[in-house]
Amino acid sequence: MKDTSITAEPGERFTLTVDQNASTREHWYLVDPEPDSSVLVSRGQDYASDSGDEAVAGAGGRLAFTFEAKGRGTTRFTLLHCTFTTCQGNTSTLPPETTGPSATPTTERTTPSEAPERITYTVTVD
Repeated sequence: MKDTSITAEPGERFTLTVDQNASTREHWYLVDPEPDSSVLVSRGQDYASDSGDEAVAGAGGRLAFTFEAKGRGTTRFTLLHCTFTTCQGNTSTLPPETTGPSATPTTERTTPSEAPERITYTVTVD
């Protein structure tokens, strides 16, 4: 399990970078619970393709979430990782309506898909 504890000073910015490939319906989202805005604020996200400025079908890349520490305290936030087997009804900017397993086809011998990965980070600003 990854260490998901982060320590920052007021005014400090930090970035979390994850691999993402939208062409395979793989997306990351900042979901509830979002951070306490008196302690930490989101400064947006930025996607960088592995293929650089040249568009290449199927190329993956990295999505960077940037945060800024505001005031002393501790807060938590969650990143949700969706793949084509774990989420349905989502787009690159819209998380799925549910964070449970995707609906399964009505054929025999199917097993329910897995729930999407959720990573909760704890940030302490001192």
